[in-house]
Amino acid sequence: MSWRLFFIYCLITGFSLAQNNIEVVTIEEHGLQELIDNRNDKLLLLNIWATWCAPCRKEIPDLVKLSESYKSSVDVIGISIDYPEDLDEKVLPFLENNNVNYVNYISAFKKDENLINFLNKNWGGVLPASFIYNHNGDLLHFIEGKKDYEYFDEMIKLIKTD
Repeated sequence: MSWRLFFIYCLITGFSLAQNNIEVVTIEEHGLQELIDNRNDKLLLLNIWATWCAPCRKEIPDLVKLSESYKSSVDVIGISIDYPEDLDEKVLPFLENNNVNYVNYISAFKKDENLINFLNKNWGGVLPASFIYNHNGDLLHFIEGKKDYEYFDEMIKLIKTD
């Protein structure tokens, strides 16, 4: 079975690859919309990243810290745009080495442009990119480029006081 078929199977069946609290499954348009919509009264910080993106790699430790700080009120979720065949050699080792404590997905969108247009037609494709959704699945903030813990912390505090 090809990697693409395997990951489609994972998405359809809900099967995931889990290693040391790392869950990586593929996600496509329908699954991503469901993820955004089903918030269970939590905010969602959705981060688009790749192992080959230096600013993404530098941002991940801040997202790990954020996930720990807000685990009861914010879901931090990553979507890697690495190729699914890079999962074992690049993505999982990177996540393990950085003690990533939040769920990550591999994009199964046929083209990166499809993912970009799905999330925000004004997004130029700069990585990393983060999207903050409220508990109803409404987009509150779109953030391009690397940010640090303090930036995300301030954004979440501002949202919670509104």
